[in-house]
Amino acid sequence: MGMTKDFQLPRELAPFRQRLQQTIMPTSRIIPINTDTSLYDSKFGGDPYLPNTRHYPKDSSGQYMKLLAQINCRDFQLSLFPTEGMLQFFIPSTTEFHCYESHEEIWQQNFKVRYYEKLVPAEQLTTDFSFINAHNPVQFPIQQELKLHFEVEEEIVSIMDYRFYDTFDTPLSLLFNGDGNNLYDIYMKHSLGQGHKVGGYPYFTKQDPRQRFPFLKKYDVLLLQIESNDEDGIMWGDCGVANFFINRDDLLRRDFSDILYHWDHYE
Repeated sequence: MGMTKDFQLPRELAPFRQRLQQTIMPTSRIIPINTDTSLYDSKFGGDPYLPNTRHYPKDSSGQYMKLLAQINCRDFQLSLFPTEGMLQFFIPSTTEFHCYESHEEIWQQNFKVRYYEKLVPAEQLTTDFSFINAHNPVQFPIQQELKLHFEVEEEIVSIMDYRFYDTFDTPLSLLFNGDGNNLYDIYMKHSLGQGHKVGGYPYFTKQDPRQRFPFLKKYDVLLLQIESNDEDGIMWGDCGVANFFINRDDLLRRDFSDILYHWDHYE
């Protein structure tokens, strides 16, 4: 947790500054750019970095999955995270958003997170992905290839994170300012946790699954968040969001075999 004292708060929340200071965590905001990418670039969508000695991941039905995101770890510096190598996220080419309002899973049968600690030269990479790029299904959340830029900053606990409820002695929903405005609503406008990011605190359209299912609280680090954005051609069902979480100790060991993948939307 960070100790930055100079962070912005609405005046109604000023009495909680010291407590909120203890929740500060670094995050790397992701800014997508609509441009061509190389196999080594950080990106949403497109073709992945894939050594020709490795197989392309498939889902539980034997179908090739699509690259959701790829992060070259040299593109940002964030505590706990690798400083080199390639981190990748694959999901099935079709997702039945209309069937559910939220979804979580931990078995990497219908999603895959891969990490390559060392990168190999271009002549050792697979370059022909015609076997997976035959079509671009409308259900896939990423509709265009986007190069990623990162900006590291700090943030206080989001109102959607399960740890928010342990931050205050009295629930903010029971407190009001002089104008009768609820402090919970004021906090929500200030720190909702939205945006594409690595690290920091998450956003949900429904509820943090770690709050509903305590056994999921071990997944305490936000590995990646991708939010719906029409301008970027990103849409999770009805304006939803997807998150990947990992346990802090696993992240430090660079062990990406145990991941919580979650998405929800408004429908």
